[in-house]
Amino acid sequence: MHARSHFMRVATAVCIVHSCASLHASGSNQPADQREVLDIGGRRQVFIDGRFLADARNVHLVMHPPVKTGEYAIRPDQPWERGIGCYNSALWADGTYHMWYRAGAGMCYARSKDGIHWEKPKLGLAEVDGSKNNNIVLGHGAGGADDAGQGGMVFEDPTAAADQRFRMAIRENDPGNDVRLYSSPDGIHWKLTHPGVLTFTEPDKRHHLDSQNVIFWDDRISKYVAYMRRNLYQEGSQGRAIARSESATLDGFLRAQEAPVVIGPDEQDPRLGDYRVLDYYTSAAIKYPWAQDAYYMFPTAYFHYVPGELSEFPERAPINAGPLDTRFAAGRDGIHWQRFDRVPFVRLGVKGAFDDKCARVFYGLVPSVDGREMYMYYLGTDQLHGWGRDNSDNSELLTRAGLHPAQRVTIISRLVLRRDGFVSVRAAYTGGEFTAGPLTFQGRELTLNLDTSAAGLLQCEIQDIDGRPIPGYRLADCDRIHTCNEMNRVVKWKGKSDVSPQAGRPVRLRFVYRDADLYAFQFRP
Repeated sequence: MHARSHFMRVATAVCIVHSCASLHASGSNQPADQREVLDIGGRRQVFIDGRFLADARNVHLVMHPPVKTGEYAIRPDQPWERGIGCYNSALWADGTYHMWYRAGAGMCYARSKDGIHWEKPKLGLAEVDGSKNNNIVLGHGAGGADDAGQGGMVFEDPTAAADQRFRMAIRENDPGNDVRLYSSPDGIHWKLTHPGVLTFTEPDKRHHLDSQNVIFWDDRISKYVAYMRRNLYQEGSQGRAIARSESATLDGFLRAQEAPVVIGPDEQDPRLGDYRVLDYYTSAAIKYPWAQDAYYMFPTAYFHYVPGELSEFPERAPINAGPLDTRFAAGRDGIHWQRFDRVPFVRLGVKGAFDDKCARVFYGLVPSVDGREMYMYYLGTDQLHGWGRDNSDNSELLTRAGLHPAQRVTIISRLVLRRDGFVSVRAAYTGGEFTAGPLTFQGRELTLNLDTSAAGLLQCEIQDIDGRPIPGYRLADCDRIHTCNEMNRVVKWKGKSDVSPQAGRPVRLRFVYRDADLYAFQFRP
């Protein structure tokens, strides 16, 4: 695939400003033998928090929303696809992009060579309306299931036998049912292998797990982790929240009510009168595969329409109805999360767009073919949550309020970010700096994921553990980096890039720069 440089423009960024005091590392005043030294080896390092931001001056963390492509990557254009569900998954494996998406009563499969143009192969596994000429892999008899259920979250399990390489977490349609796992050697042929993987305590069957519950193998802790829906049932709200559990095996997760909440509604979220009008639905949580100690979450924020507080609904509001968009959080351990002012990661589209009522990111982060960008996917629709709800007059109330869908479409669309591009450390136009370390590394060159645009400049100094510049790697020796928008820019000191003499020794990296975004750094062979 040729490079699609028009997507490399920087999307509107959200600034999270930390004072110099909050980013200052007190460790610089400790004796050398008492300081914690982080071993990063040759692993890539991204910026999420203050881990690498000691002695910071005039820099701040910036969250970068993705670029919407507006593409209709997957649309319901086949007779067996009766709309697209919101719980879907995307993976990249063996040189192919894979997507599993809910359509009607079946889980369908699509594949792509570039993550942009998708094929719906005719697999012959399920019969619909007398024909097996479709791409259904679960439901309608495929995988031994009549109905694909809800959830559709697929992950690759590195600990599994070859015939169970891929796992799919599914909850049957009855809200009282548990989450089970289907397994597959190829992502196409599925069988039930693990019933009751996620569950909750009887008789509390009030919609716990009614979501896209996420499960994956976390190689940092050598355990499976699960991010599941847990309802808090706060007064005036259903209180959807995201809880986490971990287990060495697939049958050892805590029940939903026992799992600790890691993101949920709180006092910072909006209220209207006696109503808590925001809760958090799906998580799409991932462990970032291309850097050390980085986890990202994309919680869906669900705003509820309530009576008496909105002029469109003076006395009666539609049942369990409202818009949804996607937010962003990041952390080092998958438990503690920074929420970056809770601003939208994927905003609703303009009125009349296919995604003007709902923008839900679902599970999956894949690289572009050239490795310079990352793709995510989301379900966009102009239908509110609660539209067309059975046994209610939701549609009438929403239409009267002018909140009805103009097109009645459900579309899967692609999002684009630069590699490592969720968060950067931005230096002020007038200049800023920070110090990373103490740390030890392995490698011969220091590379940066950096965007200076036209006017930005950067220099780097390598210091010893006490903050003294190392001869040959002083700031004055560093060749100024400019006119740079690169994923792996090599740092040089008087034309030389070899840093191997310092490998294995505790060092600090001092970055002095202006008008630029630094996304990641890495020592490489």
